[in-house]
Amino acid sequence: MPIDADLTAATGPMPDMPPPETVARAALSPAANRHGLRLALGTSAAFALALVLGWPLATFSAVFVALFLQGPAAMPPPAFWRLFQQAVVFLAASWLVSSVLAAYAVPLLIAIALAVAISFRWSTTGAGMLSVVLALMASLMIPNLVITSKDLTLILVIWIPANLAVAWLWTVFLFWLLPASTGPAARAAAAAAAGPRPDPGRLVLRMSLVTIPFAMLFFLSGSGMLITLFFVAILSMQLAAARGAGPAVAKGMLKANLIGGIAAIIAYEITVIAPLMLVAMLAVTLAALTLARWFVSEHADSALAGSALTTLIIVYGGAISPFTGDADVKMLDRLWQVGFALGFVLLAYLVVDALVPLDKGTNAPPRGLRALVRRRRAQRARP
Repeated sequence: MPIDADLTAATGPMPDMPPPETVARAALSPAANRHGLRLALGTSAAFALALVLGWPLATFSAVFVALFLQGPAAMPPPAFWRLFQQAVVFLAASWLVSSVLAAYAVPLLIAIALAVAISFRWSTTGAGMLSVVLALMASLMIPNLVITSKDLTLILVIWIPANLAVAWLWTVFLFWLLPASTGPAARAAAAAAAGPRPDPGRLVLRMSLVTIPFAMLFFLSGSGMLITLFFVAILSMQLAAARGAGPAVAKGMLKANLIGGIAAIIAYEITVIAPLMLVAMLAVTLAALTLARWFVSEHADSALAGSALTTLIIVYGGAISPFTGDADVKMLDRLWQVGFALGFVLLAYLVVDALVPLDKGTNAPPRGLRALVRRRRAQRARP
C-alpha cells in the first residue's frame, strides 16, 4: 500500500458530513467499545499529561492524539516517518521563507496564496488529513507569527514536530493496549469511506476562493485571530466537496462546533468552581467519554463527534493553560474566533456555490451569475 494511502487510512479521509437518514440504535460491539474507550482515555490522558508537565505547545499534542485515534488503526511507522518529515520540512521552510519576505508585503502575500493553493491541491490527490493540516499550518500560521515574533515562531517550528512524535508514540501504545478491529466490518467501513471525488480543479478553486481572500485581509489588517484563520482553511476543505447537501453539511458543522464549544464552557465553569488541576483533568475526561460514546455510536451524525472533540480541546485547553489570570478573556475570545470562522465560511460558500458550482454536468441546469444573465437575455428575446 502506498504511504499516502497509509496516512489516509490511519487519520481518516477528509471529513464529510453524514447523510441525513436516521439509523436505528443498536448495542455497541466490543470493537466499538474499545474504539470509544481508546479515543476518550487516550485524548484525556494526553491532555492531563500536558497540564502536569507543561511542555511547550502541549495542547497540539492532545489534538494530534484525538486525530490519530479517530482512525481505524495505528499509523504504520513508515507512514508516520513521512508525516514527521513533512512537518519538519513544511514548518522550517515556511519559517525561513517568511523571515526573508517579512519586510516585503506583496511577495509575502503572493507566497502565502501560492502555498495555500498548493496545500488544497495536495488535499485532492489523496493526501492524509494530518499532512494537509500541517501544510496549512505552515502556509498560514507561521508567516503571521514571524511578523510578530521570530523567536516564538522558532519555538513552534521545533515543538510541533516534537508533539506530533509524542502523540504518535502514545497512540501506538493505545492501539496495542486496546486493539482495533481488522475484520470484514472494518474493511467494509473503510471501503465505504472511499467514493468518487469531484473534479480536483473545481475543488481547489472553491477552497481558494474562500480561504485566500480572507487570508489576505487577515494579514493586511494585522489581526491576531490565528484560530479564525486556521479554522477558515479547515472548514473550507470540509465544505468544498459537499454535493447537493450544502444546508445539511452546514447544519452538521454548526452542530459539531456548537457541541464542542458548549462542552468546553461546561468544563471551564467546573474548573472555575474548583480551580484544581485534578478537576480540570476530570472535566476533560468526562467530556471526552461523552463525545467518544457519540463517535462510536451508529447514529447518523456520529461523524460529527470527532470535530466536537477537537473543538473542545482547542477552546478549553487554550483557555486554562497555563491557568493565567485572563482565562475568561481567552475562553470568550476563542469561542468568538471559532464562531466567526464558521459563519464566514458558510456565507462565503453561498457565493461560491453560485459562481463556481461543484458539479459541471451536462445534464444539470446551468447555475451561477452568467447562467442567470443568459436566462434573462433569452426571456427578453422571446416574442
